[in-house]
Amino acid sequence: MPHQSHRRSSTSIVSARRLSGQHVNPEVSELTLLKEEPHTGDHFLSPAQLEVVYRTNVKDGLTETFAQELLEHYGPNQLKQLKGNSYWKIFRHNLFGWFQCVLWAGAILNFIGFFFSEQIDSGSDSHGHSGKDYLYLGCVITATIVGTGLFGFYQEAKNMAVMSGFEKLVPPNATVIREGVKKIIPNNEVVLGDIVEMSGGEVVPADVRILTCTNFKTDMSSLTGESEPIVHRPECTNANPLESKNMVFFGCPITEGTAKGVVIATGELTQMGKIAGLVTGLEKEETPIAKEITHFIKLICCVAFTFGLLFFVMVYFIQHSWLAALQYMLGIILANVPEGLIVTLTVCMTLSANQLKKKNCLAKTLQAVETLGSTSCICSDKTGTLTENQMNVSHLFCDFTIYDKNDHAHVSDHAYATLSLAASLNLKATFAHDTLKLPIEKQRIIGDASESAILRYMEINRSATQTREENPTEAEIPFSSAYKYQITIHRMKATQSYYLIMKGAPEIVIEFCTKILTDKEDQTMTPQAKKELKANFIKLANMGERVIGYCDYKLPIDNYPLGYKFDTQQRNFPVENLRFLGAISMIDPPRRDIDKSIALCRQAGIKVIMVTGDHPVTALAISKQCGTITQPTAYDYAFEHHIDLSDVPTHIKQQFRAAVITGDELRKMSVNDLKMAQKKFDEITFARTSPQQKLIIVETYQALSHVVAVTGDGVNDSPALKKADIGIAMGITGTEVSKQAADMILLDDNFASIVLGIQEGRRIFDNLKKTIAYTLTSNTPEMLPFVVYACLGMPLPMTLILILVINVGTDLLPAMSLAYETSEQDIMSIPPRKPTDHLVNNVLIFMAYFQIGLIQFFAGMYAYFIIFAQSGFFPSTLFFIRKEWESPTVTVKDTLGRLWYFADRKRVERKAQTAYFVAICWTQVSDSRPERCQSTNCIACIDFSALDNNRHFIACNGVSRATVNARRLVTVLAFNLN
Repeated sequence: MPHQSHRRSSTSIVSARRLSGQHVNPEVSELTLLKEEPHTGDHFLSPAQLEVVYRTNVKDGLTETFAQELLEHYGPNQLKQLKGNSYWKIFRHNLFGWFQCVLWAGAILNFIGFFFSEQIDSGSDSHGHSGKDYLYLGCVITATIVGTGLFGFYQEAKNMAVMSGFEKLVPPNATVIREGVKKIIPNNEVVLGDIVEMSGGEVVPADVRILTCTNFKTDMSSLTGESEPIVHRPECTNANPLESKNMVFFGCPITEGTAKGVVIATGELTQMGKIAGLVTGLEKEETPIAKEITHFIKLICCVAFTFGLLFFVMVYFIQHSWLAALQYMLGIILANVPEGLIVTLTVCMTLSANQLKKKNCLAKTLQAVETLGSTSCICSDKTGTLTENQMNVSHLFCDFTIYDKNDHAHVSDHAYATLSLAASLNLKATFAHDTLKLPIEKQRIIGDASESAILRYMEINRSATQTREENPTEAEIPFSSAYKYQITIHRMKATQSYYLIMKGAPEIVIEFCTKILTDKEDQTMTPQAKKELKANFIKLANMGERVIGYCDYKLPIDNYPLGYKFDTQQRNFPVENLRFLGAISMIDPPRRDIDKSIALCRQAGIKVIMVTGDHPVTALAISKQCGTITQPTAYDYAFEHHIDLSDVPTHIKQQFRAAVITGDELRKMSVNDLKMAQKKFDEITFARTSPQQKLIIVETYQALSHVVAVTGDGVNDSPALKKADIGIAMGITGTEVSKQAADMILLDDNFASIVLGIQEGRRIFDNLKKTIAYTLTSNTPEMLPFVVYACLGMPLPMTLILILVINVGTDLLPAMSLAYETSEQDIMSIPPRKPTDHLVNNVLIFMAYFQIGLIQFFAGMYAYFIIFAQSGFFPSTLFFIRKEWESPTVTVKDTLGRLWYFADRKRVERKAQTAYFVAICWTQVSDSRPERCQSTNCIACIDFSALDNNRHFIACNGVSRATVNARRLVTVLAFNLN
C-alpha cells in the first residue's frame, strides 16, 4: 500500500482500535470514538493537496489496480445492518422475564411436590392435599406462563414492522472517473480517492469533498436536521465539516445541479456509517416498568420465602417432621405466588397499547406504553414534530410595512399588488399533474421548500398558475450560491413588453437597486432608506423566518422589442439600477395548538427541550411560538440592544433562566458543564447539534435521573432514539432507520399525540397499582389456612385447587376490569413519579397482607365456622383434631356427642371449604372498584390508587358487568369443584 501521510481522523477508527486495545475493551473504545465529533480537515485542503493525500488525480482519477488494492484494504462501501429486536428475542423476553421466572419456579416446585407426594404422605400424619393438587397447580401455572407469553409475543411481534434500515439510503451505482475514463460501477466498489460525478435525482455515494459544482443542492435534513436544501460550493465555508458547503455526505439525496468531487470516506467510516455504528453499539436502558416488576418480584419473593421459612421452623418444632414442614412451606410459598397477575398485567398493557394506537401512538413493545407515562423530560426535534414540516409564507414586506399573511386589506394597494405579481412570476416550482384535482392546500408541489410555499400562497390569493401562463418566461438566470440571486424575464400580456424580476437574499438584492416602490411614487434608495430596509430584514430574521427580497425592471420596448433574443451568458440586459419591490418571509410554522400541548406538559412537571439542527435564531423563534421557551434569553438582549451575542456581558448572561445552546458551544463544554447548564436553566433549546451531540444531551439528562423521551425523524436522530428511555419516531416523515431505532411511532407526526400518550401511560401506572394491590390481598386468606391447619390442628379451610381457582379464575375478571379505569381528573396536574415511587412498596404490602387480607381471612373463617356449627361442630371442638380427622379408620365426635365417620365428616369439610372460598371471592369482588362514584361524599369504598400519593379518589361500591359476571362465576365454580 502506498503511504498516506495525511489521513483524516475519520479513518482513524482502525488505528484507534490498536491504541485502545491494550487497556480498554475494543468495542467500548470504538463506541467512545464514534461519539466524538468529526475532526476531518479535508474541507480546508486545496485540490492539489487532496491529490497528494489520497494518491489520486482530480482529472483522471485512480488507476484500476490501486482502486482494487484500496477496496481490499478498506472493504466495500457499505453500512452496518441495524439490528432490531428479533422474533426470538421478543419470544424469549415474554416467556422468561423476571416475573415469568418466578412463576416457572412455582411450577417446578409444584411438580417436585407431585413427584415426592408419596414420600411426603408416608412420612407425615397429615393428608391436607393429594399429589394431584400439585400436578394441577403446576400445569395451570405453566399454561398461564405459556399462554400470556404467546399473547404478549403476538402483540409485540405484529407491531414490529420488518424494516431494512440503513441500506435503503445507499444508491445502487455510482459514476466514477478511473484512468481518465468515466464509468458506472456498483456503489459498494467506490473507494477512497475516487473522483465521482453527481447530479440531481441521485444519492451521494460516499463522503465527498466537492471540487467543482454547478447549482448543486443536497437535502441534508436526515443527517443535520437542516430543513432547507444546502447550496454547495467548492470553497470551505466553515471550520465544522458538517457545516462547510464544500462537503457532501453519504446517503444524502441530491435535489438539483451537478458536481464533481473526491471520495474522502467510505462505508463505516462515513458520517452515516458512524451513526450506524453508534445505533448498533448502543445498549438500551431497562424500562421503568421492567425495573418496577423486578422490584415487585424481589418484594414478593422476600415475603414468600420469609413466611415460608418461618412456617417451616414453626411446624418442625410442633410436629417434629421435616417432611410435613416442607409440605407446609411449599403451600405457603405457592400461596404467595400471584399466578394470575401476569395475565392481568399483560391484558392491562395490551388494552393500553390498543388505546394508544387509536390516539396515533404505535407502541412496538408493551412496556413502552408505561414508559411514556414515566417521562420527565422530552427532547423533541423541531421539524415535523413541533412544526408542520412545510414552509409557509408568514409575512409580506412592502412600502416599509410588514403585513401578516392573513391581512388581505391591502391586496389592491400598488406596492402590495406589484410584489405579489413578481412573486407569482419568478418561480420554478410547479404543481404535480397527478394532484391537480385536489384542493390547493393538498396538491403536491415539485420544487424546493421556499418556492413551494410562495407558489401555494400566491395560487390561493393571486391565481399564480394562470398569471404564469399568461406571462411566460423568456429567459432565466438560475440561483447560484456565488451571487445569491435569481433572474427571470417575462413577456407581459397586458403591456406586450418584457419584465425583469430579480429575487434573492434581501441584503444582496437591494445593492442592485436605486429606487424603492411605494404606493404613492418610487422613492430614491438613499443610505437612510437602505438602513431602514435592513432593519426590517433583521426584524423578520429574528422571528426565525427566511426572507427573500424582490426587485424589478420594466425593459423599454424600444430597446427590447418583442422577439428580442436574451443571452443569459453575455447578459445583454440590465441588472443594475433596479427598483426594490419588497420581501416575502417564510417559516415552518408550529403545529396547531402545539403551545397548549406543551403547556399541559409543563403543568404535568415535564421538561420539553427542543433539540434541532436549525439555526439558533430560527430555533429560538419556534421555541417561543411553541412555548418551550417562555423567558427572555441572551439572544433577546442582543436583539434589543442591536449588538452581537458575543458582545453581551457575561454577568448579564448569568441572569437569564432560559438559554439557546449551540453545537459550537457544546463542543467546548465538558459533561459536568452540560449538567450544570441543564440544572441552572429552566428552559433550554439546543441548536445546530450533530447526531453525537444529541446523544450526549440524552445521556446527560439520564445521568440527572430523568426518564427521557426523544422524538426524531432523521438518521441523525437514531442514536438518541436508541439511547433514550423511550424513542419516538415519526410515522409519516420519519426515515426507516429512525423507526427501527425507536420504541414508539407517531402515526400522525403530531406532538399532541405524545401528550395523550403520557396521560395514557400514567393511567396505566395507576391501574397497575390498583390491579396488583387487588391481587395481593388474596394472599393472606390463601396462606393462613395452612397456619390454622398445622398449628391449631383444624381441618384444612382451603385446598391448593381452590387457591388455583382464585388466582387464575375468579380474580381475573375483577382485576382486568380495573384496567378499564379512566384516568383521574388531575392526572396531568401532578409531577412525574420519582424513581423511588415504586409500583409496589411497603405501604401497599402492609395494606394488602395485614389489613384487607386479614379482613378477608376473618370473613372466610366466619363462613367456615358457620358451616361446621350447622353440622354440630362448634369452633371449640375443631381445635387440635387434625390427626383424628385425617385418619380414615377413626371416628370423630362432634360437640353434640355424635360420631362421624371419615366420609361423612369429609363431606362437611368440603362444604366448609366451599363457604370459605365463596367468602374470599365475594370480599375480593367487593374490594374492586370498577365504576367511579359520582358523589363527593361517598365513603363506603376502598380505592387502591390512594395508597401511594396524597390524592384521595372517591369510589363507590357499585358494580360493573365484569363484577356481576365474576360473582356468578364464583358461585358456579365453588359448587362444581366441591
